[in-house]
Amino acid sequence: MDIFIEENSTRKNIILLLKKNGGMSIEDLSKVIDITPMGIRQHLLALEKKGIVTYFTKRKGIGRPGFIYMLTDTANNLFPEAYDSFAVGLLKDIRKHEGGEKIDKIFSWRRDRLFKISKEALSGKENLDDKLHAFKNILETNGHIIDISRNNGHYHLKQYHCPIHKISSEFKEACKNELQLYRDLISKDITREQTLSEGAPSCLYVIPRD
Repeated sequence: MDIFIEENSTRKNIILLLKKNGGMSIEDLSKVIDITPMGIRQHLLALEKKGIVTYFTKRKGIGRPGFIYMLTDTANNLFPEAYDSFAVGLLKDIRKHEGGEKIDKIFSWRRDRLFKISKEALSGKENLDDKLHAFKNILETNGHIIDISRNNGHYHLKQYHCPIHKISSEFKEACKNELQLYRDLISKDITREQTLSEGAPSCLYVIPRD
């Protein structure tokens, strides 16, 4: 979610002020935004329900303690980030200075790491159907959007979103190692008919039934 698609401009202002200041009271927010403390409180309550805002108490001398509102870790997702651009740029620098073999090695290291994690999660899944659906859960946990169906006696695994799509579009080593990972985990006979990185609407893997 991008903060700039937030429909309520007052809540957007509150989020930006909390981001810049680290934490603010209702009174301080009211003065800056120029609406009543009751209005600020209602907006904060709505943001709190979304998990974007939290608060802690702060005592100010004698009397009732005040509340300081601040953004949660979840709120970081509201702000634009450039991890993909950074990763692509870094990999380009590695390819330029150390060659393509180094890039392939980096993605093979990633494949080995994902294999170890996934292999443990798939342990005990002897049936291909159970294994595929358990694998689907693993992939979706890591940001993929997956659909599994049967077609002409084979399983079709469609991947509609890839969390490293921008990287794999630039570095085909990513796709090569992903296919090998699927073969190592599920079946050596898996074939890939199309890929997102080449402009298809999904990556399509065909898995023959045992």
